[in-house]
Amino acid sequence: VQVPAFPQDRLNEIPRRVSDPDGSVGDRVNFVVIGSQEKLQAALSAAGWVVVDRTNKDTILRGALATFSKQAYVTIPMSELRLFGRPQDFGYAQADPVRVIASRHHFRIWKAPFELEGQTVWAGAGTHDVGFDRDQRNGKITHRIDSEVDKERDYIAESFLQTGIAAKVDYMTPAEPVKVARTAHGQEFRSDGRTALIYLLPD
Repeated sequence: VQVPAFPQDRLNEIPRRVSDPDGSVGDRVNFVVIGSQEKLQAALSAAGWVVVDRTNKDTILRGALATFSKQAYVTIPMSELRLFGRPQDFGYAQADPVRVIASRHHFRIWKAPFELEGQTVWAGAGTHDVGFDRDQRNGKITHRIDSEVDKERDYIAESFLQTGIAAKVDYMTPAEPVKVARTAHGQEFRSDGRTALIYLLPD
């Protein structure tokens, strides 16, 4: 399947990182999906990703952790993060089959304000929750992620490929890539700075 080349200047237009409602920057934008919302949702459903609600509230309370089943943890609402000046359009999560309850693959995704040859463009930020940590801003309990965030980028891309609904995955590096930074709650993460481009089969 022939897919259109993704212009470097378009990639450069996508902010490198998402921010919380207070404007603190956090996770890097590490993948882009090219394709219709229908195809996007079909691929994610086929790959076993589940939709997670968005919330402004801190949904994880100290002492409540022991009551969560793994499935309940996967669907805990995600905090609101922003890209292109607005909250995520969708949040998705997937259970981690081999780790403890406080572990899930997850990402947020936003519709970009431009298209690629008539196809919808989506920008996503994914991380792998591997436990809990203390938020360095306020001392509250928050998620701890795998600091090697490229592993989650590649996991997400591979999950699309395995459905047969994705035609191809490419990698590109935006201008001024983010390679070492901290999440909004203070945890350091590392990356090679590349963005995965996931092309869905055209309608």
